[in-house]
Amino acid sequence: MAPPTGPRGGSNNRKPTARASRGGVAKHRAATRTDRDGDVSMGAPISGSNPPTGPSGRGTRGRGAARGAPARGSRTSSRLAQNLKNYIGEGGSKHAKTTLKILGVKNSKAASNSDGGVKGLLQFIERKADKDKKIVLGRGVLDGDYVWVKANKDDVSSIMHLNGYQYAGAPITIEETTEPFPTGTKFSKDAADTRQKLLALLAKRYNAEQKLLDLSALGTDDILGNLGAVGSQSLAEKSFRAIIHVAGEQFKTAEEKRQGIQSVSLARNEISDVDQVFTLAYSLPHLRRLDLSNNRLATFSSIAKWKQEFRYLEELYLVGNPVTGVADYAVQITQWFPCLQILDGNIVRSPQEAAEALKAMTPQPLAQLPSNLRDGENNVASIFLRSFFQLYDHDRPALAAQFYDAESVASLSATPEPGRDVEWKPYMKYSRNIQKLGGSRNPAVVQRLFTGASLIAEMWKSLPATRHATLDQPELWIIDCHTFPHLADPSGHGFAMGLMINVHGQFEEADTTEELYGTRTFSRSFILGPSKPGAPHPYRVLSDQLTIHKWTPRAAGAASVPVTTGAPAAPIAPVAPVVAAVPVIDDATRVQLIQELARRTGMNAQYSELCLSGTANWNFDLALQSFEEQRANLPPAAFTAPA
Repeated sequence: MAPPTGPRGGSNNRKPTARASRGGVAKHRAATRTDRDGDVSMGAPISGSNPPTGPSGRGTRGRGAARGAPARGSRTSSRLAQNLKNYIGEGGSKHAKTTLKILGVKNSKAASNSDGGVKGLLQFIERKADKDKKIVLGRGVLDGDYVWVKANKDDVSSIMHLNGYQYAGAPITIEETTEPFPTGTKFSKDAADTRQKLLALLAKRYNAEQKLLDLSALGTDDILGNLGAVGSQSLAEKSFRAIIHVAGEQFKTAEEKRQGIQSVSLARNEISDVDQVFTLAYSLPHLRRLDLSNNRLATFSSIAKWKQEFRYLEELYLVGNPVTGVADYAVQITQWFPCLQILDGNIVRSPQEAAEALKAMTPQPLAQLPSNLRDGENNVASIFLRSFFQLYDHDRPALAAQFYDAESVASLSATPEPGRDVEWKPYMKYSRNIQKLGGSRNPAVVQRLFTGASLIAEMWKSLPATRHATLDQPELWIIDCHTFPHLADPSGHGFAMGLMINVHGQFEEADTTEELYGTRTFSRSFILGPSKPGAPHPYRVLSDQLTIHKWTPRAAGAASVPVTTGAPAAPIAPVAPVVAAVPVIDDATRVQLIQELARRTGMNAQYSELCLSGTANWNFDLALQSFEEQRANLPPAAFTAPA
């Protein structure tokens, strides 16, 4: 808003000038007067609940309007602003806020401070989060072991990189949450009095029968006038946010609020940009009828901030605003609100067209495509995955020894569901979720990248026992495999071809420490490449990235994942023989085994070797058994041509 152009009170000797093009929610004054902040002006007497059909008259000013700014000047205005701020807290801001939980302050040296170390912690975060940008946090609340605070959504990524940092001698853990912010805050007497007056305002402006919240011409409201709540633009906007906040508190659930307030009138408030009342879109996103008539919205840009917001809005009134004279006005507004059927009293869509427009604007889930295994004639990916998940469920140390070496890297990423910290506890200390850790500057990003078979096996030991479905149940898996060129050949001779395998599925999980049993979905990405000479398999895992998804508790009466003591704690009734450790076999013996298997099965030497070196691990009897199981799936090229 533009700054004021003259004294607040004006002068009787001055000639009236045209009203400046300011808007928002402020008191309606004589044309020559502007307040010090470029007020949000609230104009004429309260209209009825019916939408206006044309420009309204100015009307006479009520008693509240005649009072002007608070008589006690800036200190009174500041106190009122603080009362409003204390009441609405951080939740009434027009900017998107994210709730953060910070663990660790109770273990710090600052815990003995009078406020439990909260103030110092928040100052530390504000100072360290971003050197190039000023971070401002909301009021912190110490509740149990956590400090709760709200931050601007745009600042969260900068704040999260402090995850794992030391504060006053103790590490801190920062996480986002959708849990309700701790309640029970006691307000000052003045703030409580302000709340009661706002409740009185709502009582006379809410029509339960029409489900209408009539906030038209707020500048003439006696209650707001007595409060001095519209004496400046900043006070007026805070007052509006407080009104919306108090209104929302009267409903126990979001659904009750959705049903209880379906219409809102903001007519005759001299609003020049919806940003001044933007909080309405956050608090009442499912609004069906909105009256913005006889304000000062002049361009599409003054309304554009609400584009894509009120997706279920069916009626909108903008008559009496200059924007209605702009070319393509009706077309543009109709496009912004998919369910809009009535604009300024005119039908612009049928209910069927509105439903189709909403569907077109709503993101649709991608179709689930079948697995795509392109691993060549050797079936390397299929053989590897069968062996991998069986060993992961039964013998993780043996799995690491067979398919991983000193150059293999593995990582785990977990995004815990709000309110289910216990179910995610085994994974969180290893989780390398960059979004949660806050970027590469957090040392945990490096520490949680496990390199080498021994470290990977140690990490696996701490994870819950699992049982994956067999690959013979394709409806439970999505597997994509593609060639991955230009891998360094471990022999040192140029480049080699590898495979990238992406797996999506689910497994049964048993966490015996917390006595939790359930099912979890996951995604896992592998990059396979040729092994070094002398390795137990011709290929190795170069990269293994596991992403843990949703956890669902086991249904009552369902069989649990059987678990015994010892490491690894995942002995599950096998559907195929458990693969033993790879024996040490010399080259001559390998050649003899390949020749004998080829003679017994009719396969060529290449497929005979793959059969022996796969899940059979050079066990001849297991190789024969595997051949019999897979015989029908083998291509003609696997067999020796008849003489």
